[in-house]
Amino acid sequence: MKLGLLHLYAAGHLNPSLALAAGLVERGVEVVDFNILDNAPAIERAGARFVPFGEGVMGLGYLADVARMTATLSGEASLKYFGQRMALLELTAFNELPSLIKNEAVDALIIDQLFPGGSTVAEHLGLRFITVANALLINEEDGVPPPSLPWVYDSSDAARERNRLGWDGTRKIFQPLLDLTNKQRVTWNLAPHNDFLQDAQSPLLQLAQIPAAFDFPRKQSPLNLHYVGPLRHERARQRISFPWDRLTPQPLIYASLGTLQNGISQIFQAILEAAEGLDAQIVLTLGGAQRNSSHTHVPANVLVVDYAPQEELLDRAALCVTHAGINTVIDCLSRGIPMVTIPIASEQPGNAARVVWTKTGTMVPLDQLTSERLRGAMQSVLGDDSYRKNARRFAEEIASSDSVAVATELIANTLS
Repeated sequence: MKLGLLHLYAAGHLNPSLALAAGLVERGVEVVDFNILDNAPAIERAGARFVPFGEGVMGLGYLADVARMTATLSGEASLKYFGQRMALLELTAFNELPSLIKNEAVDALIIDQLFPGGSTVAEHLGLRFITVANALLINEEDGVPPPSLPWVYDSSDAARERNRLGWDGTRKIFQPLLDLTNKQRVTWNLAPHNDFLQDAQSPLLQLAQIPAAFDFPRKQSPLNLHYVGPLRHERARQRISFPWDRLTPQPLIYASLGTLQNGISQIFQAILEAAEGLDAQIVLTLGGAQRNSSHTHVPANVLVVDYAPQEELLDRAALCVTHAGINTVIDCLSRGIPMVTIPIASEQPGNAARVVWTKTGTMVPLDQLTSERLRGAMQSVLGDDSYRKNARRFAEEIASSDSVAVATELIANTLS
């Protein structure tokens, strides 16, 4: 069997996609990943065949350009830029992918839920496809808020109406992408979509990499949706050097804002100031963000690094301070590590809301962030063992199943 892989290029989507690819390769499946040039080394390390597209508009260095643009964005500004990037990706996919996929003669496609236009390309080529939620599920229902909003689960009628309004707003945000999709679908003699997100999901199999217990209760999930759990594989892991000899015997707090929305100086400054006087060592990774002149005073108990081996540090950590990116959240849950979340953009507010709902941590909204409030949140989570106990329950559940093996088995059975 030969499968094509379409997923977003950012690390939060790349890493779980490559874990799935590595698992499929182990089963003897040939995997072809259609992606941008910057991701070639990681894709080949996972054992997949790399086929580039978009070289004229998303050439070498494009990821660094995106990182620079997104570093200081939050809220509506971040969503607007996300929409612009997705429009470029969708147009490029429509122009280039059909011929590339035909040349590779794949049997089916595995498509990231958020890859714009992926299902339309599959339909145009007459290919079966499976969709994977590398981030939070975008499957709409009244009982669950959209992923981009920090609303904790509430089963009341008022909350359901609130959620409906939230989904209406989400559709408006994605309307330009829906227009692009339908323009292409008309050209290819395909029936138009009514909803950019919902109509693009697979009728065969949908996979989600979050644990089922981490999602809000759903009553309208399709029968073909499976929560397989965190998609991780040794071949998909990036090796990062770290000064391990500089760690102290103090409790370890790992602080990371990911690799995209990581240039907001206010957040790093709050972390540095909150760390002062804490009986703990904080490892603060900048994720490639530029060091700011305001960071000149770094407390003695803080170790600042450009990049860090996240999973290895979390193995030793007592707490994680995070932007609530889905992969950091999942890495914490996999190890039973409680969190203090500072959501910035994208689906991070929805992830943070689920951290609060599952009582595996707390949330400090960005517009309410001060060093005092952050320090209080850190002390509260460290001092209340119930957060760690709740996180450990997730760790036990995740450890009881091989998520990649479950996912690849479902894929094989669906496409056999």
